[in-house]
Amino acid sequence: MKKTLLLLCWLPVTLLAQSAKETADDHLNNSRWPEAVTAYQQYLKSNPSDSAAWFSLGRAQMESKDFDESLASLAQAARTNFNPAFIGFSQAKVYALKGDAKNVVTVLAEAAANGLAAYTQLLKESAFDPYRGEEAFQKALAQVELNAYPCLSDANARHFDFWLGEWEVHAQGQVVGENHISRAVGGCAIHEHYTTPRNYAGQSINFYDPVDKKWHQHWVGSGGDIYNFMEVDKAEGMLQFQSKYLNPAGQINWMRMTFTKNDDGSVRQLMENSGDEGTTWTTAFDGLYKKKSD
Repeated sequence: MKKTLLLLCWLPVTLLAQSAKETADDHLNNSRWPEAVTAYQQYLKSNPSDSAAWFSLGRAQMESKDFDESLASLAQAARTNFNPAFIGFSQAKVYALKGDAKNVVTVLAEAAANGLAAYTQLLKESAFDPYRGEEAFQKALAQVELNAYPCLSDANARHFDFWLGEWEVHAQGQVVGENHISRAVGGCAIHEHYTTPRNYAGQSINFYDPVDKKWHQHWVGSGGDIYNFMEVDKAEGMLQFQSKYLNPAGQINWMRMTFTKNDDGSVRQLMENSGDEGTTWTTAFDGLYKKKSD
């Protein structure tokens, strides 16, 4: 009986707190900053360990230009174990709005060291515009970018960077096509867009797979030619792939493709064909990539 009475007493309190939190969140999500501040303060009187509510209160106070109060609420969010990177970003923004240049870069650097990965938000947030030219800000921004995009600092994922660029493709002394090789956002893939003066064109996506620890290239040409290349060898400035493919006669052949960076920055692409499962190879294409600016 006592347990039932306690439960009946507890439920209204819980539902009331939930309703207060939902009201505060609704004010925040609809940019009603003063109302959000009041609602969160009321809610936190009976729920002082809610770190997310302290963080949200700090955000609402910042938008209300109550900067010192915002910093105090964000500090309380930190003490109740809210994500330190999120807190650091918001604290840095508060200092930016206050015009406190020293604390902007100091706090932002700490947030970056704590794993802040809000790279796009940091680029877009106008509050940081006056500080972007500072070396310390640029250093913190670079760390945030690496936090957001770990492939950028992975040597395996950067091995094929020597192929990046805008290229003219030469073969037998003639320009046979153009190739646009670009890094995908985050650096975990490389896109290829190949065109020729004639009908033929093609695209590929290239990436390092951490499971099998090999590079892969998936190529689709406009003539229906499809290759699923996998790395068979690599060294500094060199990457070699191999793939089975269906030739025009309906037979399965092998193709070996080797990219080699030359001392002058150009890149050789050698494609070799085998009809006997790799016992013998014949040259199918021997191309030289030259930067368009060269």
